[in-house]
Amino acid sequence: MVETMTYLDSCQLQHVHVGYGELGRHGRLGYEGKTVTVQGRPYPHALSTHPPAHLRFQLDGRFTHFHCHVALNDDVPAGRSHADFTLLVDGRRVATAPYVVAGAAPRPLDASLAGARTLELIVRTSRWEHCHAVWLDPRLATTAVSAAHTPLIDCLGRTEISRPAAPLRARRCIASVVSPGFEGLLDDMLGSLAANGGCQDALLVVFVVGDGAAARAVLQKYGAVAIPCRPHARVNPTVKAALYSIAHVVDAEQFVCLDADMLVLDDLNPLFAAIDALPEGRILACREGNGRGWHTFQNLQHALCSVYGGHERDLRRLVGNPNGEGAYPLVVNDGLFAGGRAALLALDGTIRAMTQAPAWTDERRDIWWRNQFVFNLALARLHCGVELDETYNVQLNSHEVEWGEENGRLHATWHERPARVLHFNGLGRQKYPAWRNRFAAVPDPLIGGGGGDGYAALVAALRAWVGRHGLRALAWSFYGRADAQHAAVADPATFPLLALLHYLVRANGCVRVLETGTARGVSAACLASAVAHRRGGRVVTFDPAVFPERETLWAALPAVQRHCIEPRAVDSLAGMAAALAAGEQYEAALLDSLHTADHVWAEFELAARLVCPGGLILIHDACLPGGSVAAALARITAAGYAVTRLWTAAAGAAEDDGLGLALIENRKSTEPPDMNKTE
Repeated sequence: MVETMTYLDSCQLQHVHVGYGELGRHGRLGYEGKTVTVQGRPYPHALSTHPPAHLRFQLDGRFTHFHCHVALNDDVPAGRSHADFTLLVDGRRVATAPYVVAGAAPRPLDASLAGARTLELIVRTSRWEHCHAVWLDPRLATTAVSAAHTPLIDCLGRTEISRPAAPLRARRCIASVVSPGFEGLLDDMLGSLAANGGCQDALLVVFVVGDGAAARAVLQKYGAVAIPCRPHARVNPTVKAALYSIAHVVDAEQFVCLDADMLVLDDLNPLFAAIDALPEGRILACREGNGRGWHTFQNLQHALCSVYGGHERDLRRLVGNPNGEGAYPLVVNDGLFAGGRAALLALDGTIRAMTQAPAWTDERRDIWWRNQFVFNLALARLHCGVELDETYNVQLNSHEVEWGEENGRLHATWHERPARVLHFNGLGRQKYPAWRNRFAAVPDPLIGGGGGDGYAALVAALRAWVGRHGLRALAWSFYGRADAQHAAVADPATFPLLALLHYLVRANGCVRVLETGTARGVSAACLASAVAHRRGGRVVTFDPAVFPERETLWAALPAVQRHCIEPRAVDSLAGMAAALAAGEQYEAALLDSLHTADHVWAEFELAARLVCPGGLILIHDACLPGGSVAAALARITAAGYAVTRLWTAAAGAAEDDGLGLALIENRKSTEPPDMNKTE
């Protein structure tokens, strides 16, 4: 394999900004006339970027890899500053080195550039003075081997990870790892996750180490994606290092990683919410041994010399010049950890920089959990650990729980608190056999997130919109009062009338829907929430008038919903006629413009030709000044169509003061009723 190199300091910049001085190139600092020197060594092709700094280079797909190290220059006093380095490729974060301090060994930053158009180098800091951040000889490589075929070894050298043929992309990812003999545990864990985890929209990924035939059968049961891994070392629990490198395999914003020997008994959504709430780069985990009994460690060095069988000198061996990592007070169990993409990229890069970590991990084969110390050491170097509530990883190696079952749901109590996640680690593996395999025994679990809850997103946007514009904004919607000037919502928790519209369209499998009478865009947004998750989902809505309020509502919708709305500024009849002439076809139509008998009938005639046989034609069954749709509905019935008027039950609690929805299947009855017939 032939590799050619191009140093970045010789490349043309598309954009440059530095926070102090100027961009330093060719091994020079951008101020004070100094040269770039790190640990006594000069770097003739270094770039100097005092933060806040941002460089952007145009690549146009000419390179395959980026290589460099990052550091603070030797002239920075110890403890004076620190910097966060980030790489973006085509606008996407691909590598990061946070909390780089003075005196520390240079940290590597590498990235695949296959097909990339742009490369961006970013430096940030919260301690501006003396933050002499430098990129050490950054270079672009061109090779004949694409990144997709370059082996990915996890950061601890345990396994070679097979890159997926197609990119795995998701907002949220839940991941685990399995090796031969752990398939039954994995089955139980995934079953409990499906039943109790509440994260059906998350991408489920499992790294499969070694012969994975049995594991693949389990993953197929739960709709999980298998990532094959070839062992590079003895297969033992240290293979979970594949999870430390997951951000290089899965393009997700948030990750929750958990061991196969866990049982999920409660909702995991609060973990994802915590990632959102915390500053970028944080990693959440519970204390080792839940921080009780003999697991009450004073600091990381105490843990190193006790549970991990190490010595004080091991810190220097692993990180070079320690920077107080041994005194780091949080010692965690990595059975469950969670973080954003930046945090997981930083974790991987920090462990890779500990070049002695793989050998140190293997030196004590009787202590096969040494990878967990390396994980903790990385958190200490990054200053990124956040302690999770201990109920998210109740470690049964050293704790007991009380079991119960209520209303068909398993629960476990630990120290008078409900355990959210149980960890059958170590000696806990053999505990409570009567309560295990309950989930694995279910042959057909309910899995997947379907199209997600688009209606919940609509309601969230609608509440904010009404908060800005007031209830009057709903006057020309399903919640408009008879005077067309006011609105009333009796049940703002669910907006039942909009929920009715949403689920009628969604349950009927509709993909393309047309609407007449856009007005302020409320019902168009509702229709979009029902079809946006489907391939080709589209809402075409006609109205010659444009109301500015609609843009603020639509802007608050998720992008996938917002982008499927196509407003056409034209009269409904003219717009429908043009759509018919263009050969357009729909699965549903909502007629909600001018509520007079003649106009509703005219719209219905066109809708019956635009909507496929058996599709839905919905009419806003409103009683407004100037007309009613009742006469039009009678005419539609006379034409042989079955009309169902969905109004509040006579004895029910009315949601509004005169509003319903007429439901018509676009298929004539065999014998239209004779409206002139008399008994």
